[in-house]
Amino acid sequence: MVAIHRDTRPFVVSAPGKVIMFGEHAVVYGKSAIAGSVDMRAYALVTPSSGHSVRLVLPDIDVDVEFDVRQLPRLRPGDLAHPGDVETLLAEGIDVPEGPGRTAVLAFVYLYGSLVAEAGALGFTMCVRSLLPVGAGLGSSASFNVVLSAALLQMTGQLQGEGATEEDRRLINSWAFQGEQVAHGTPSGIDNSVATYGGFLEYTKGHGPAPLHSTHALRVIITNTNVPRSTKALVAGVRALRDAHPAVVDSILDAIHNISVTAATLFQAPEEAAGGELERQLHDVIRMNHGLLSALGVGHPSLERVRDIAAGHQMASKLTGAGGGGCALTLVPRDAPKGAAARVAAEMADEGFCCHQAVVGGAGVAIAYSVGAEPVDKWVRSMLGHSAERAPDSDAISGFATLPEATIAMLAPSH
Repeated sequence: MVAIHRDTRPFVVSAPGKVIMFGEHAVVYGKSAIAGSVDMRAYALVTPSSGHSVRLVLPDIDVDVEFDVRQLPRLRPGDLAHPGDVETLLAEGIDVPEGPGRTAVLAFVYLYGSLVAEAGALGFTMCVRSLLPVGAGLGSSASFNVVLSAALLQMTGQLQGEGATEEDRRLINSWAFQGEQVAHGTPSGIDNSVATYGGFLEYTKGHGPAPLHSTHALRVIITNTNVPRSTKALVAGVRALRDAHPAVVDSILDAIHNISVTAATLFQAPEEAAGGELERQLHDVIRMNHGLLSALGVGHPSLERVRDIAAGHQMASKLTGAGGGGCALTLVPRDAPKGAAARVAAEMADEGFCCHQAVVGGAGVAIAYSVGAEPVDKWVRSMLGHSAERAPDSDAISGFATLPEATIAMLAPSH
């Protein structure tokens, strides 16, 4: 633990969400999965202040908490058997809200207590907005823990290049993983790794995430069917099917693994060598991967409707995440007719689905200081794509300093 480095300039931290491209469910049995960063990002606006108050504002889930830093626990290595035990150290009078923001606040308390040593340390306000829906399998929790870890490491002077160096990212990722442990107990580590490093990663249980060093980026439509599902129940269903038909299910899992291996090779091929062949082959393996997952019993009529709509426009779709509803991923080819993606999204919206056009394979965590003249509240509205009515006119946002054009260009999603 180190004392806070007293740089009082406001700054912004941004990190992407993630999508599982290939390998869902098979990864549980030691097979490979491929994940990519998605430019639906979380944005943390951080304003250091004097005094003993730290404030965390999460407008998207109605969380606004303020702590006296002298009441927050100070953690040393070995103080806790598991980061999720941090709640046992909360002093009387520390109020952690119930509901969807509870684990986010507990992760904040854990990381603050681990990274900030001085009881009289510099206070701050942190406001986090996100384009990522909660509980849809797109890594909203990991994105939050990455921006939180990066912000605290930056304020404590532990980053060498504002998150840009390999050592910086390793440090951010290791602390974000501990934040994920607060939220999920035993996470795989793939979500926080994608949010930190960006691009595409290959993950095999027991080996950790491996960057694919791809130069490719893919246009996709991410469709939230708004059908709730239980990941635990879906995983248990696959296990029961495997127990009943081990030879058949193992052959399906092996086929899914081979798809992931094929995709990893495609992503790492030189751009000039891959050309349109990359997307053509990805179209095939996306379609096959979805069929194999459906054979495991994790499909849903809503996901089949997404697939049918996309197929009508010569696009391939698959479920992403646990299945049983949740989200689907549709690949938009580079040579798709102009406006085709918008037409597909409109048809899906007519079915009651929520669509986002996005890019997979983009940048990971980014940090930027503000020195320009554009109000942050305007920047937030622009970056998050919300209407003025959706972005709250509270001091938590409009009280921040300003951002330059260069910062906006760096952090803005690129479509």
